[in-house]
Amino acid sequence: MDSDSKDGKKIFDLTDILEEKNGKNNQEVILVDGRGYKKNVKVNNIHDIVNKVEEKQLESQLNEEVIQKVTEITERIVREIVPEIAEKIIREEIEKLKKISNSKLMTND
Repeated sequence: MDSDSKDGKKIFDLTDILEEKNGKNNQEVILVDGRGYKKNVKVNNIHDIVNKVEEKQLESQLNEEVIQKVTEITERIVREIVPEIAEKIIREEIEKLKKISNSKLMTND
């Protein structure tokens, strides 16, 4: 290659071509219309964002399942225990009323 063949031809460095194809620029500051902009260092890939959304959906589904199970268990416990407690309280109140009624009958005689 002589000097005449290089004139008028643009010589590319292979890294420049690779960066152009990838759309990446390794400069810290990018100039657009004479204004300098700092390069955004943190890049979120689409798969990272999708993973975060999926994690939140799984978390909310898990929370809903936990709430549903807790509700079912609580209702079952209440159905089993409350009637027994209510029956015991009602029997005690009936006994108290009987005693009060008997004591009033005894004092009136």
